[in-house]
Amino acid sequence: MKTTRLLSIMILAITFLIGSNSFAQKTYSKKAQTYSKWSISPVGGIIFPIGQLGESLKPGATVGLDIATRINKEVGIFAKIGYYFMTSKTTGAPIGKYLEYIAGPRYYFTKPNLKSTFFMEAGGGGYTFTQDSYIDPSDTTSAVISELSNTNPGFNAGVGVNLNLSKSVDIIMKTKYNVVFTTGGSSSFITALAGLEFKF
Repeated sequence: MKTTRLLSIMILAITFLIGSNSFAQKTYSKKAQTYSKWSISPVGGIIFPIGQLGESLKPGATVGLDIATRINKEVGIFAKIGYYFMTSKTTGAPIGKYLEYIAGPRYYFTKPNLKSTFFMEAGGGGYTFTQDSYIDPSDTTSAVISELSNTNPGFNAGVGVNLNLSKSVDIIMKTKYNVVFTTGGSSSFITALAGLEFKF
């Protein structure tokens, strides 16, 4: 009887120790999975004006700087400053330029066996459009077309991918649809970007 009772106590004690150890391991692995990574990415690419904007400007080029941080393995936040320049379809007209400054959330699709990731992002902020004054060569009065400079709110959304090169460097590529709200309407354009992502 004493032996049976002692054996029962020993089994309960071992079960308790195993359970405690398993709980400790699970707690540790959860803590190990939470992290915050910062990255900075110089990017460049092409801008395709569409709709009303595409009637007056041709496709052009863009450069920018993308800064991002991961809250956890799947969710992040990004901020971007971009500079866009497009040739005018009007003869003699100067280049049209956009300065973009936006921020928003980014969601990463990850797999344990893959170092590269696919992501979706959406951001909002401001877009400043500028175009220098010029004289329209087709106007016989030599009237001066006034300089344009205005800032309007806008947003963009798109998809991208991080291709792993090393522990500290990735290739980042993404394409986005941009909408800028203007007086009485909106201007839209599509961008395709690529660059290097430096992680730290």
